[in-house]
Amino acid sequence: MPSNSSSEEDFKPKSKKAKTSKKNTEESEDEEEDAEEAEVKRNDSGEAYFDLASKKRCTVRKWKKAVLVDIREFYEKDGKQLPGKKGISLNMEQYKALRGVIMDGSLDKQIKELEG
Repeated sequence: MPSNSSSEEDFKPKSKKAKTSKKNTEESEDEEEDAEEAEVKRNDSGEAYFDLASKKRCTVRKWKKAVLVDIREFYEKDGKQLPGKKGISLNMEQYKALRGVIMDGSLDKQIKELEG
């Protein structure tokens, strides 16, 4: 039995670091980015949005009782960010279909095939 002067930590085996290739490191970095919860922002109308890039947003909005997920380019005019024509609004059925192929990995698989 160990003496009281040493802690239990002294007797625990050291965990070993897994060897990772450059590819695995890149994949784990992508997963770490995905694991972080995105910051929810609000526009002037109080709608929640997420920045995707400097001029692209994903906004969740309600229009005529329908909830829409709007992915759109924005432009700046007089210091305000305004929605542009380029974009798409997905209803809940369309959003769930897109979310499904993202969650099951099908979309990533197709992207990786094209990347080579």
